Amino acid sequence: MAWKLVLAALLGLAIGAALGALAWRWMARRQRRRDQARRYREILDSLGILCRALLENQVESSEASIRISVLLDCLPGGLQPRVDVAALHRLAHDCAVFHRGENRRQLSRVARDGEDRRRRDLELAQAPAVRAATQRLAGVIDDWRLAVS
Repeated sequence: MAWKLVLAALLGLAIGAALGALAWRWMARRQRRRDQARRYREILDSLGILCRALLENQVESSEASIRISVLLDCLPGGLQPRVDVAALHRLAHDCAVFHRGENRRQLSRVARDGEDRRRRDLELAQAPAVRAATQRLAGVIDDWRLAVS
């Protein structure tokens, strides 16, 4: 009779452990989703700031397009509504040939000035398309923020 009691206790412990493991996995998954949603909201906040700064001419369009392009790549692909931001990606891609950071500092003044001229010409040529894409992007950020919450 005692063995039945021990068996029932062990069975109860096993069921409790299984339920505890399931609850633990559920809570961990829920926390990961919350963390991911928080990261997406931070990315969207940064995108909103960059869009506003670009539309108000507070930042160079080449630099902003590079940053926006990188941030957009960090977001999930299925966000709705879809928006055409190809002009931002195009300018970011075209600006990838220019030196940045320490590499830029190592260039001679003449080389830096030449790159600056080419970058400004590129920005001016693509300015209308980049501005339109930025306005479209700024218009959907709030909808995206709701989708990732």
